[in-house]
Amino acid sequence: MAKKIIYRGFITCSFIFIMALGLFSGRVMGQVDVAQNETTFRIDGRSDKRVTIPFELVNNLIIIEASVNGSVPLKFILDTGVAKTLITSLSNGEEIYLRGTRTVTLSGLGEGEPVEAFYAVNNSLKVGNIEGSNVDVLFLKEDIFRLSLFMGTYVHGLIGYDLFSNFAVEINYLSKEIHLYDFEEFEEKFKKLADHRKWHKFPIIIEDEKPYIDLQFQHKPEAPHVPLRLLIDTGSSNAFSLYELTHEEVIVPERRINTLIGVGLSGNVNGYLGRIEEMELGDFDFDKPVVAYPDSLAIRRAFSLGDRNGSLGGETLRRFKVIFHYKGGYILVRANRDLGDEFHYNISGIEINTPIPNIPLYVVSDVRKGSPAETQGIQRGDVIRFINGEPTWELSLNEMLNYLQKDQGSRVLVGVERDTLYKKFRFKLDNELVVDN
Repeated sequence: MAKKIIYRGFITCSFIFIMALGLFSGRVMGQVDVAQNETTFRIDGRSDKRVTIPFELVNNLIIIEASVNGSVPLKFILDTGVAKTLITSLSNGEEIYLRGTRTVTLSGLGEGEPVEAFYAVNNSLKVGNIEGSNVDVLFLKEDIFRLSLFMGTYVHGLIGYDLFSNFAVEINYLSKEIHLYDFEEFEEKFKKLADHRKWHKFPIIIEDEKPYIDLQFQHKPEAPHVPLRLLIDTGSSNAFSLYELTHEEVIVPERRINTLIGVGLSGNVNGYLGRIEEMELGDFDFDKPVVAYPDSLAIRRAFSLGDRNGSLGGETLRRFKVIFHYKGGYILVRANRDLGDEFHYNISGIEINTPIPNIPLYVVSDVRKGSPAETQGIQRGDVIRFINGEPTWELSLNEMLNYLQKDQGSRVLVGVERDTLYKKFRFKLDNELVVDN
């Protein structure tokens, strides 16, 4: 028999930082014992008008607001790698009401064991002028992602397929707006865009409620161009992730950095960062991108999550205006002014979190071994008070991250507070990642 679940969340101040979301894909194990009605969404207004939703962009991740069963607005990361709407925590004392069915087990990428969640059906979901009914919602029993700690604001969960399957979704990374279109009302518009010289149309494959795309990969100069299938993952900060075990030409570069790649439903995802010669998507060539390589232990469940060789994430997608058309089986992309940006990574080695969301307090959560920051003596737990003369309480999280991944040869002066003492550290950011010869 279904029962009502009332959950209140509280602030957590753990100093754990996750470099990039990256690998949230998962599956539900176990049966729900309540009949599920068909999920439906409707536009509160004219269906021939697009719905515009503003978003925040933090470290290439899109944050939108939504309400569940009439709750106060909650913040969700828009994640094409998520099949079901997932609430990870209510860390600011919010309250929601769910008609609970049963506990299920979620399995995904990572080094730990599967996790448990409440699976609630027949929920309502409101995003802007969009209202959904009979929506499945998963609620993690344990906040394994700790999203608010490294997003600089309270974040309550992830939302993906529910929106993308019911609307054509346009993401404009420059204006920080999402536009939702009724499939039928705007079909003529999409046909015209596909023929426009500045727009490019690519087929996608929807499998297990997630989108996949085919690209060409070249590991190093003179190496063959190899076709790969990647998950399009708006919930990943990385440009690309590749799974070494899935193809003999996917090789971790000799010059690489051993680091935490992200977090999955089954725990931390460790691995390497390296550079490759090129990724090709039709007429677009991505030159010497930084690629994340999860280690084999972390991706041991990948083969059950779809036939893919890795993922394409936000650091690549932000260079375009993108329209996802799941019903038609394609995406439309148009390059923006960021297309030619170099692919950066955290050269400094300083990982930071925000223990009190919405307050510009930045704490060192980890320091990569052998990095410029570790060499100079920066330690975990240091509170960063200024960078290059700028007080950090005047900087956003994005501005902080930009300082830590500046171009090669940049010099950084960091002032920290440690055990009530102030210390200064000066170091040079030297790029360690080069393409194999």
